[in-house]
Amino acid sequence: MNRIVRILSVSSALLLCAQGAIAQCENKSGFAKLACQAQTNSNGPFQAAKPDPKTFLSTSFADTIHGETLPANIDPKAFKPLTELDRTDDGAFILKPGIYEAYVQSYTLEPGDVNATKAGGYYPAPIKGTKAKIVSSLLKQIELHPDVSQSDVQFLLFAIVQGVDLEKMPPNVQQTAVRVLPKDIVREMQAATQAKAFQQGLMNILNAHAAKDKNAQANQQKMADFNNQLKQMQQQAEATAAFNGQPDAAAPVVRGTWVQMPGGFYVRYLPDGYVKTRLQLMVPDEAVTQAQTPLTFDPTQYLAVLGQAPSERLGISLRPAR
Repeated sequence: MNRIVRILSVSSALLLCAQGAIAQCENKSGFAKLACQAQTNSNGPFQAAKPDPKTFLSTSFADTIHGETLPANIDPKAFKPLTELDRTDDGAFILKPGIYEAYVQSYTLEPGDVNATKAGGYYPAPIKGTKAKIVSSLLKQIELHPDVSQSDVQFLLFAIVQGVDLEKMPPNVQQTAVRVLPKDIVREMQAATQAKAFQQGLMNILNAHAAKDKNAQANQQKMADFNNQLKQMQQQAEATAAFNGQPDAAAPVVRGTWVQMPGGFYVRYLPDGYVKTRLQLMVPDEAVTQAQTPLTFDPTQYLAVLGQAPSERLGISLRPAR
């Protein structure tokens, strides 16, 4: 219980991060409007906007792999340990025909979700978003650091998916990042922070000069009013599309449903609370014999996404659950 309280308290603080704004071109006309729309459709608006927290980890149910499925009542009773399979240099399992299982630590990627791990089925989905590389690296590296507590890793994941800069994380969370993440990933996080600090310093200088000009101040107020209008429009749009990309709430996925992965093998997730997940695989002989190259699977490079609304995403590690 204390662990859950600590996680929820940290996640609540992280939720105070600034919300992003969606660029709009409605206030323009003629060629200026066309240019604005073209830029928005390609590389985003000319003027950088605050990032939307949803882009840090954008994986949703729409990204899940759910082509051919098998019913949950297919329930083998004899499993081989997944960890007994050989592995590639990057940690993926080299699959052989058989039925396998691993009971591993998992992590919720929904800060503030007090109802984490709902009764339903989970589908695999690739990790997407601007922080995808960091999240996938962390989930992979956890296995190599049994000395780092699961709660410390959970705090770090909350900070990452909320877009908190490395130097703004609590000291113990920073220490976890440095201990677990590869040095090149940590350097990238530090470089991003330094670049942001430089940009902010430059903007502060420009703002100081602009503040001396009354006309500039008036323009800034108009821009602030316009941004407030955009924010209201964004909130209305989000309320209208609350279930966009989510599964049909009336037809949730049944817990224990098997999903066929590329390559022909099947996987399912059976969470036990959000901190533990039973991962099971069925690998048919045909899947292995028909593969042009060795058939591999790395569970840490997929999120388990709940097949009902509101959805939930779990990160899967390969550290044994206790």
